[in-house]
Amino acid sequence: MQDSLVSLASELIKAPSQTGKEGPAAAVMLEAFEANGFDEAYLDEVGNAIGVIRRGEGRTLMLNGHIDTVPVGDPDLWPYPPLSGAVVNERLWGRGACDMKSALACMVMAASDAAAAGFEGTLIVSGVVQEEVGGLGARHIAATLAYDAVVLGEPSKCRMMLGHRGANVVEVVFPGAIAHAARASLGENALAHVARYVLALEGLELPRGGALGGSSATPTRVVSSPSDSTNVVPGSAVLTVDYRSVPGEGPAEVVERLRSIAHDERIVVRIADSGRGGEDALRSTAAYLADPDAPAVRVAREAFGRALAAVGRRFEEDVWWFCTDAPHLARRGAAVIGFGPGEEELAHTTNESVAVADLHAARRAYAEFAKAYLARRKNGETA
Repeated sequence: MQDSLVSLASELIKAPSQTGKEGPAAAVMLEAFEANGFDEAYLDEVGNAIGVIRRGEGRTLMLNGHIDTVPVGDPDLWPYPPLSGAVVNERLWGRGACDMKSALACMVMAASDAAAAGFEGTLIVSGVVQEEVGGLGARHIAATLAYDAVVLGEPSKCRMMLGHRGANVVEVVFPGAIAHAARASLGENALAHVARYVLALEGLELPRGGALGGSSATPTRVVSSPSDSTNVVPGSAVLTVDYRSVPGEGPAEVVERLRSIAHDERIVVRIADSGRGGEDALRSTAAYLADPDAPAVRVAREAFGRALAAVGRRFEEDVWWFCTDAPHLARRGAAVIGFGPGEEELAHTTNESVAVADLHAARRAYAEFAKAYLARRKNGETA
């Protein structure tokens, strides 16, 4: 028989919630909030599922995760049905198991645990939409809710994560002139410009070191035009570069750095257009790094350490190699602290699963931190 935590995680996995279609899983979240004694449970204007427990005056802590998932893909490639939420060999299987419905289940149960133990302040659990395509849900949360600290439950093998590099999809557009390949000298081959640029990219000096390990610029794709013939000198080409940035490198700085190695003034460097318009028009996510000495981080370090020690596990601290909603959630100046069940490398794969033991460890850790951060304090006492 499954316990209530695993059952909730399984129900969330069974509820399809591909990005833009999160409704079924959001409904499960609302039911879970109500079943576990939350004071408020509602969907906000963009479809985020919000649960709130209020216990007088004090700080506000938010436990956050995203409801949406990437597509399932071919179900036949999965060892178990991707929306089954099956538990096999002490692992919970399915799309969203580690990225990141299990963390949301842990957060709901941990909030209830913390409330039963007693705290002073407000505890929010937020399941946000559209994390996989630009962070609409998290940006709306940052604009509409007040909070002092955030725990972000992206998979981390139950390690505390303090940040990640930014991600920028950069397009480098090269000129050329079309000609028949048999008379190539009559044209200008855009791919020759690409080759020269890629060689220069290998020697580009980038920020190195620091907690996030420095920036990187990786060419990932070339599309030439016209592309429907093998005997035509291409008149233009677009090189896509995956640029992983560190704090201080915004889109403008990234573009300028990659423009600095252009050998021809006609070469255009730009951040790719997402096609979504508005604030999310550019395919650029900022880097994020929490202050390791921030009060909330210090409390989390101690609380997570106690919780993990209680189940025979060692506390570890690291950074994510992928992007998250942390930069959006940090806009209010709150520390965003990562901690989640599951292995990052299984996210988006057909082997997506999470150890049941990770769920119980994460639930304990979230509750321990909530109790510590929202503890009743004497006059003037701070964490």
